[in-house]
Amino acid sequence: YTGETWELTREHLAEWASLRVARITPSRYLLLVETGDEVLDYRRAVERYAGAKQVVIEGGDHTLKSFPEQIPLLLEFAGLGA
Repeated sequence: YTGETWELTREHLAEWASLRVARITPSRYLLLVETGDEVLDYRRAVERYAGAKQVVIEGGDHTLKSFPEQIPLLLEFAGLGA
């Protein structure tokens, strides 16, 4: 949105790939996705994190517009809720 030029390189992709967790332990994850994400297909995340606590919000976008409403859930998941 700033008009700044940025180049995605093979090094960036290698760094990103190194972050991938080979085996998911569902209880360790909370998935928050919005179906209107114009960058990532939320269905792939739902599949990848099957068995994890999942919140799929209709609409929204890649910025996770519903984030402010999810803060209590995030705090609860982190063991910091009321």
